[in-house]
Amino acid sequence: MTNLKFIDLFAGIGGFRQALDNCGFECVFSNDNDKNCIKTYKENYGHINSENIENVDEKEIPNFDILCGGFPCQPFSKAGQQKGFQDCRGNLFFEICRIIKHHLPKYIILENVRNLASHDKGNTWEVMRSKLQELGYSTYAKPVILNTLYFGIPQSRERVVVMGKRLDLGKLPNLPNITKESIKPTNLKSIIDDEVDTKYNIDEKLFITEKIWNNFLKILKNNNIKIPKFPIWTDWWDSEGSGTRITKKDKKKTDEENEILIKKKQVDFYKKYTSWIEKNREFYNNNVNILKPWLEDSRKYELWKGAVRKLEWQAGDVNLLMNEVLWSPRGSGIRIKNLDYSPTLVAMTSMTPIYGPKSRHFTP
Repeated sequence: MTNLKFIDLFAGIGGFRQALDNCGFECVFSNDNDKNCIKTYKENYGHINSENIENVDEKEIPNFDILCGGFPCQPFSKAGQQKGFQDCRGNLFFEICRIIKHHLPKYIILENVRNLASHDKGNTWEVMRSKLQELGYSTYAKPVILNTLYFGIPQSRERVVVMGKRLDLGKLPNLPNITKESIKPTNLKSIIDDEVDTKYNIDEKLFITEKIWNNFLKILKNNNIKIPKFPIWTDWWDSEGSGTRITKKDKKKTDEENEILIKKKQVDFYKKYTSWIEKNREFYNNNVNILKPWLEDSRKYELWKGAVRKLEWQAGDVNLLMNEVLWSPRGSGIRIKNLDYSPTLVAMTSMTPIYGPKSRHFTP
């Protein structure tokens, strides 16, 4: 397993490259067509072929032993339309097959989103597996799902890894048994920079949000009240969703029409979320003497509007304050987690988590 050569298709910013370089292997060809990825890759590794994979001539690729490819995930991701092979980007898997067919490398390592494992009720995986078998490779019967947490990285990020071995080289080895119990403890402190650009500090609205919810958590902590595990909807504590989208008026309708429409929305919303609304009101009424002053004071802040008035506590049973947690502003409210690891990061920058001990967003 020494002196192996590999190619890095859909190279991104060099995940496969970094790993296999560390193994002492030699990269003889790399490819991507995203300008920002290309810029980063060149900075770190010196060279990358910037052609679209469909224009790459397989005959011009130097001989190699391992093919790596993180082919586009959007066609299979839950965040997209999940068109799979009907999406032109989904068909890029077959461009990988074209290169495999010509070079017949010893090993194949492909990577994609977790949803690839179940996409189209498993048919997508079966098509890929059958195609690789047709080309002369053995693969594991089921997609291998790995999480960065398994390897001491403080982020939960599941990915499908497809491994293939040319049939004449023998069987694939048995996979190691990785369970939740075998995960190494992690903490975000291990990767957080102490000094960063001030542009990553939270803005005024998030600063107010942090302050208000911190006061709420202090009140609960000082009064030995457990933080509710159900979503906290403060706008339904003492009203029928006043100030939410449910009670928002339609400017094209008359006052009478709006009154009827809003009443219907309130009734429908209550029917749909009766259990959660009743739990919220019970929690508020049981602690009204200490929560009412906090609620009234909070509503004086003009910036404390919309989804920030909701909170989802996912940080366990210990009462913590905002400088002891990781929190994210989301459409569903302020989601709070522990500092042991980050949830999966998504492309929408408005959902970038905030590291409580430093009151700032994650940096790239």
